[in-house]
Amino acid sequence: MNLLEFQRKFSSEEACLEYLEQSRWPKDRYCPHCGSIKTYKFADGKLFKCGDCRKQFTAKVGTIFSDSKIPLYKWFLAIYLATSLKKGISSMQLSRYLGVTQKTAWFMLQRIRFALEKSGNNNLLQDVVEVDETYLGGKGINRAKERRSTEQDYNKQVVMGMVQRGGKAKIKHVKSAGARALLPEIQQNIAPNTQIYSDEYGAYKTLPRLGYPHGTVRHRSNQFRNGDIHTQTIEGIWSHFKRGINGTYHHVSPKHLQKYCSEYEYRYNTRNISDIERFSEWFASSLCRLTYKELINAERSI
Repeated sequence: MNLLEFQRKFSSEEACLEYLEQSRWPKDRYCPHCGSIKTYKFADGKLFKCGDCRKQFTAKVGTIFSDSKIPLYKWFLAIYLATSLKKGISSMQLSRYLGVTQKTAWFMLQRIRFALEKSGNNNLLQDVVEVDETYLGGKGINRAKERRSTEQDYNKQVVMGMVQRGGKAKIKHVKSAGARALLPEIQQNIAPNTQIYSDEYGAYKTLPRLGYPHGTVRHRSNQFRNGDIHTQTIEGIWSHFKRGINGTYHHVSPKHLQKYCSEYEYRYNTRNISDIERFSEWFASSLCRLTYKELINAERSI
């Protein structure tokens, strides 16, 4: 389904609301307040009431659409564009597509990213995993100095990547390029006994002691492949990631960087499916995981 077909399919509020209800409640409709399936639909077809807690609700309650005056068809188009465009879409570009202000478009994109960040990929990576970091902001210096300078240069942000060969990736904004920041991420996201490949960076030297077989390539000696040992997959991810950050968004504050990491991670992990499948997957993974409290806390951080 191309963009024109998508807009035809979701051209009305009614069509979007029907899709939202089907995505949220594929089987039994339940109350977002107490979880009861004893619910009733009002005559208008949009409002529901719980037979247990007696509270009223719509399909939008507890989602990123909660309390939003923006029509659903504009939300749907924003989600489609944010998840399908390889380099992402800026708030300025989205504002022109939707006919809203740049501030409103930015707010919408942040909510979409928040949902992606929260849903995430919770499965541990395994088999063969490549690990590397990249750096955003600050002065452009060589890689060795870059790794040493991150703790002194607040403007330089460290992003860690882990990718399972032939599988999924995890992209994390970390505090520094030191072992104390990187190794816990590996332990939290990669299954024990997984073969890890990286460059010769010293922060990874203790991986065998943590239960991870470890192979390296020596980039400083111009060695980029040692048999099956290489980091070309994660380096390819960084190439696309940085083109998106620098070319589309131009600048991302440290406060919100993880949201952008989660956005790119999602696009990479759904790279083998169609745009409409990716749109549907967003609803399946992100729609029902937000509580009102989480959403409000996220709004305060925006």
